[in-house]
This record gives sequence, C-alpha cells and structure tokens, in this order.
Amino acid sequence: MYDTRPPESGSNFRLGFLFLPRRKREALSAVYAFCRHVDDIVDSGELPAEEAARRLSVWREDIERLYAGGSQEPPAHPLARNLKPFVEEFRLPKEGFLEVLRGVGMDLDGKRYEDFNELARYLFGVAGAVGLLCVEIFGHRATPPDMLREYATAMGNAFQLTNILRDVGVDLERGRLYLPLADIREAGCSVEEILRREHTPAFERLMEAEYRRAKGFYARAREVLHPDDRRSMAAAEVMACIYEGLLERIRAERYRVLFGRVRLPAWRKAWLAARGWARSRFGTGPGVSVV
Repeated sequence: MYDTRPPESGSNFRLGFLFLPRRKREALSAVYAFCRHVDDIVDSGELPAEEAARRLSVWREDIERLYAGGSQEPPAHPLARNLKPFVEEFRLPKEGFLEVLRGVGMDLDGKRYEDFNELARYLFGVAGAVGLLCVEIFGHRATPPDMLREYATAMGNAFQLTNILRDVGVDLERGRLYLPLADIREAGCSVEEILRREHTPAFERLMEAEYRRAKGFYARAREVLHPDDRRSMAAAEVMACIYEGLLERIRAERYRVLFGRVRLPAWRKAWLAARGWARSRFGTGPGVSVV
C-alpha cells in the first residue's frame, strides 16, 4: 500500500491543500505522493546509489507508459497508475514528471554547484518542474504560456532556495552543500569554514545574498502572473506566504542554521496562510514580515 494522502499536518504544503476543491486536492495529493516517493528513493539512505539510480530509471519507463496510451503496457507502480486519471483530466505535462526524476537523481552525484546557473538546473528539477504540474491542477486562463512557465520556475526557485537556507546544517550531515561556490568566495567565506560550522560575518554575508536572491524570485513570480489568475493560484500564494515568512524568520535569527532548523510556530503559519488567501482574492498585503 502506498501513501497518497496529502502532506502531514506539520508540512508547509498542508495549508495550501486546504484551499482547493476536493478533486484538485486529490490530484495534488497524487503528484505529491509521486514526488515524495522518488525523493525518498534517493534521500532515505536505505539504498546504494546504484540501486537508487536503477529505481529512478524504472520510474522513467513507468512515466513513458503513463503517457503512451493505446495498447501499451500500463505503468507497473501503483503510484503511477494512481496518477493516470489526473494526467488526463488536468493535462499534466510529461516533462514535469521526467524533470523531477532528473532533479532528484542529481543528488546521487554528490556534486557541488559552481554558480547559480548550475544550481538552477537542480532547482528546476526538484521544484520548478513540480510547479509545472501544480499550475495545471490549480487552473489558469489569462497568463501566457511562457509567463506561466516563468511563474512556476520562479516560485519553485523561491521555495527551494528557502529550503536550502533553512537546511544548511541538515544537508552538511548528508555530505551536501547547495550554496554556490562562486557566492561563497564572493562573500569572503570558504567551504572549509562552512563544513566546520563556523558562523562568521562572511557566512552571514553569504546567506544575506541568497536571501535577496530568494526574495527576488518571490517578487518575480507575483509579477508575471496575470491578475485574472490570482484566485485560481490561491493555494500557491498561501504556500508562498508561508515559505516567505520562514525566509524572513531565518533572516531575523541571523541565519543560525548550521546546527538546526529555523521553524515557524503553527499559529504563525495559519496567519500567513490567511494573508496569502486574502492577497490572492483581494490583492491585499504588500509583502511578508516577521512581526
């Protein structure tokens, strides 16, 4: 039995699900279950890299079957079969699923990213591609296709950069460092200092630069979305307000992320969710603060 329920109550995505009608919640839950499952193949630590890569390859074959139709053999995995009615109903792009598989597979390489352009390929796979699927479920009618893609990509970049800043210390335990090497050098920091978990003024400069980059993506996403599509994207705006609130909290705590995660209390998430809903409905609220 594979879990296709919505995210657990502590998830930053959970509140976004609540703003959707039932059928869209079911579709998003199916996509979420796929993303969580393939991410666990890589991140659970239970599989050797070779076996994890093999399973991702099997998943690529299942996605191809999912879109083949006709007399083609149906997908083997129950989660893939569960996606089928939603792929057809919401016209979910195959690219989204394949890019997610590519993105999570990049973590098997254990590589570091020289600059943001390199990191952006990873961000698109693990976040922007999910956005391509989500915007079709949420629905749209006025945003041009190229702008809709930019919206999904920018929002994905913003979410994932927020996660990266929150999880610097957690990722170090897994032998990973996602902060671009060029940015580390420009801030006067070093990889060795970060590996030693030294919270220096240079580290704060580095994190501040990444904070500003993430803020720019939140702003860009809102800028390119046509006003007539704001209501249909209410769930995305709810999640954006929660994640942006988390980003502001990380900054307010002066990027103390090397030994633990910064978190938002449940009441704060609920308040931010309400603010996101109001913004999507009425266009209120210029931004997210920590107070």
